[in-house]
Amino acid sequence: MKNARGAQRGFTLIELMIALVVTAIIVTLAYPAYSQYVRKAKRGEAQQLLLNWAANQEVFRANNPTYADAGALAPPVHGDYTLTVSGVTAAGYTLQAAAQGAQASDTDDGVSCASLTIDQTGRKAPIECWGGSS
Repeated sequence: MKNARGAQRGFTLIELMIALVVTAIIVTLAYPAYSQYVRKAKRGEAQQLLLNWAANQEVFRANNPTYADAGALAPPVHGDYTLTVSGVTAAGYTLQAAAQGAQASDTDDGVSCASLTIDQTGRKAPIECWGGSS
């Protein structure tokens, strides 16, 4: 399409290619950070499930002589983690969330967050993956 002076308006193929290359570079640089952000968000969901499950264990224990095993108090479901209970006695338990698939490469400060645990005392591991406080 020509304007009043007869010059063409629009983008040249070179300009479009430069824009495409710049966009590709930005996406290449941003994607790893985005992926880590998504893994951290899914880790937060798993942590919340573990905390809720721990609270349910305490309610169960208040009404029973022992903590609940997986048969008495089914583990919550999360698509990126497998949640299990172990070491169930009248005195304690350990809840674990084991990462599955791409979530298994989740790290925080160089520490693998592929396996999160919490016990009856509220002790969390690895502590770096829980925000640094127990």
